[in-house]
Amino acid sequence: MITRSSSTGVGVPIAGMIAGLLAGMILTLSGCGGDSLPDNERLLQAFEQSRTGVWVSGHGTVTQILPDLNGNNPRQRFNVAIEGQTWQLLLINELDGSERVPVERGDVVAFQGRYDFFASGGTLSLTFADPAQPGGGGWIEHKGRRYD
Repeated sequence: MITRSSSTGVGVPIAGMIAGLLAGMILTLSGCGGDSLPDNERLLQAFEQSRTGVWVSGHGTVTQILPDLNGNNPRQRFNVAIEGQTWQLLLINELDGSERVPVERGDVVAFQGRYDFFASGGTLSLTFADPAQPGGGGWIEHKGRRYD
């Protein structure tokens, strides 16, 4: 067994240290799929300026899963907390032609779509691919998979 002396004089198995580091990295990256998350700068600016109809991207943590809206255009809905903010964002995922995002409370999601301001935070919709929209349209990323 290969060991490294610690400052206390006690040998520490190198293989155990490496395994611990790798496990920590895997757990850290599994929540976001290994990719860096988009920043929330444009979203925060839109909220602060009470803007509506703005294309934004960002990320947050799912806090509440709401009932679907049914009818001619079924939609999945869930609330997302934005780090450092007291308000929440309502994400709306149109299910007509798109898959349901299998989110659970506490999951981190990244997103891009059309933001509409409300004093309680706002909504993000049009989370589907559309080449006529900025950035090719919207999407939601969850555990390394993009839903558009």
